[in-house]
Amino acid sequence: MLRGIAFLAIVLQHSIGQFAIRKDTSLFDAYTLAVVYHFVKFGVPAFVLLTGAALVYNYYGKLSYPTFIRKRSIDILVPYFLWTAIYYVYMFPEERIHFQWFKEVGRQIIAPTLGYHFWFILMIFQFYLLFPLFLKGLIWAKERGGPLETRTLNSLLVVTGLGYMALMWVSYKYLPNHAASYPDFLQYFITNRNTNFLFYSFYFIFGAVIAIELERWRKIIQSSLRWNIVLFIIAYSWAGYELFVGSGYSLPINLNWSTTLKPSMFILVFSELIVLYLIAMKVTKKNSWLNKLLSWLGKYSFGAYLAHALVLGELVKFIDAYHKVYLGLNQHYVLVTFVAFLIVSVVSSLICYMISMIPFGRYLIGPTGSKKKLL
Repeated sequence: MLRGIAFLAIVLQHSIGQFAIRKDTSLFDAYTLAVVYHFVKFGVPAFVLLTGAALVYNYYGKLSYPTFIRKRSIDILVPYFLWTAIYYVYMFPEERIHFQWFKEVGRQIIAPTLGYHFWFILMIFQFYLLFPLFLKGLIWAKERGGPLETRTLNSLLVVTGLGYMALMWVSYKYLPNHAASYPDFLQYFITNRNTNFLFYSFYFIFGAVIAIELERWRKIIQSSLRWNIVLFIIAYSWAGYELFVGSGYSLPINLNWSTTLKPSMFILVFSELIVLYLIAMKVTKKNSWLNKLLSWLGKYSFGAYLAHALVLGELVKFIDAYHKVYLGLNQHYVLVTFVAFLIVSVVSSLICYMISMIPFGRYLIGPTGSKKKLL
């Protein structure tokens, strides 16, 4: 279920990114969309948390690395390679397939620019490659604690959180101002630090710790509502203030001020994940249509994530061509954004559903089998 919510959050972020920064939007619409943008910044961190939780829950004490990495390569990298080729053909339909074509597609796989969302694949696969090290560290922390293993795991999470907060400060305050002083190859990694697993490591470890003591952490999260509301208000106000100061009263607003790789957004996203967990626990207890819908979206979320930018790009072209004359939506960009969000979410998911029905469809959209419900 949470995978479905995380997917919707990412689609809404990208839809907002298409319309909030336009010069012909109103200042009111731009900041209204920015307010919503901060609410849904948990999308990628939620996917990382779910990955950490699922891997530990399924492989704790029974990991065969060759089998594991082979399966993950087929499930993650093969769809990524194929969609990279699809995006390249979409952007350059006139190019014939020859050696240079494969060379350019290969470059896009290593350093994607045509698919602005593909960075996530490069980042998340690093966690799969390094998972045995993470697992050994968690097992060491648990066994070292003995009767106090819970306290040891909690200490691990606190230390990791503080270290991650420091890393976010370095990412936000230090690296952008000192990147030019480093060699070229380091400048590349600094500029593209969102593809480095370290910059999302806390969420993975948090998910892993939750999976080890699932029932206990559910109780902790349920009892955290009051202090988390206070934390959310503080962090949300802080992040909004930074965006307002950075963008001011002028258009277009700069959503780069709302990157997840800074201290205020880390606190906000952490708070949002707790709230999201609480909501999910309540919804999953009921066999409602909402639970079924979100679970269905989660089932196809990986393939839909790969496809949605293409669908959104085509929809934006259509909106730009017709909305002023025929649709009467000129400058009503809050409405336009949410209409686009709904269309892209539905169409991307339906595309993946249809692909899943054909032979070898899983190589395009990844696995869609049932997953153990952790969150």
